Amino acid sequence: MPGYVLIVDIFGAMLAFAGFSMAFRQRAVRRLIGRPSPPATSIARANNEDDPITYILRIAGIMIMVFGIVMGGMVTLVNLR
Repeated sequence: MPGYVLIVDIFGAMLAFAGFSMAFRQRAVRRLIGRPSPPATSIARANNEDDPITYILRIAGIMIMVFGIVMGGMVTLVNLR
């Protein structure tokens, strides 16, 4: 396998890891970007307030994760054909 395929696969794996962290490990990402922790669920439900950063991190994280997986997978499959 050529070197550029391995480089793209490594980059795709890094994107997949970063996206997974954004979507499912939000407390660590919030600390990294300097945002406060999400409000407690009972307080947010009582006031009918939702934290918009939670949804932004979920959507952007899934998009980045899928992009990394698809990019690495497509380059590898094209090279293997």
